[in-house]
Amino acid sequence: MNKKIVVGAMIAAAMGLGLYGYKVLPDMVTVQVDLSGNPSNTYPKLLAIASQTVLIIGGGIGYYFSKEREKSFLILAVVGILVSVITLMYNT
Repeated sequence: MNKKIVVGAMIAAAMGLGLYGYKVLPDMVTVQVDLSGNPSNTYPKLLAIASQTVLIIGGGIGYYFSKEREKSFLILAVVGILVSVITLMYNT
């Protein structure tokens, strides 16, 4: 598959999830849950969205420019997308 298409899809997913998250997430976002299911750590909405976006876009850029570690960067971007989706599911 063409790397440009994959990176474009990752950036589109990051922007879409970020914009949607900004609209629907509360001002304080739960980012960590303890073993009993109670929220144990919260971040401001902008910090939570920015960190997830950096994971996705950073992984995508690393995937595009790397020759020998491209799978590691691709996994990083996918983890960023999963974290973003889980954050949206848990906080909305």
